[in-house]
Amino acid sequence: MKCWNCLRKLPKNAKACPFCEAAVEEQPSAEEFEMMREFLDQMPLDALGELGAVMAESESAEDFVNRILVGDCPKCGSSDTGNCENDPEIDNIIVGRCYQCGHIWCTECERPLDPKSPKCPCWDEEIEF
Repeated sequence: MKCWNCLRKLPKNAKACPFCEAAVEEQPSAEEFEMMREFLDQMPLDALGELGAVMAESESAEDFVNRILVGDCPKCGSSDTGNCENDPEIDNIIVGRCYQCGHIWCTECERPLDPKSPKCPCWDEEIEF
């Protein structure tokens, strides 16, 4: 079995990858692969090309996800960013953090947030379908 984050071979019964420390997870099911294939087939070619470029530039699966879902820092432009899902004080996957300048923002609307009370007004807005 290979690590889904760094693609290195995992020792048997490993709970975490000894190389990148990512949690060991089961491989996606055939249904999950098919669902992703259908999604990618519907994507415009230019968007698919951009996605491929980001994937090629990413060091790991986690880095790829951060580049797509968090993006670059809206304040300084750094790509050294991540979400605050595992931050004990914030614990919110849609709050972005720049590891270069310390900026905190909403990844949905890019509004700057107060680190002491990271709540965005867009979270209370109703979504219309």
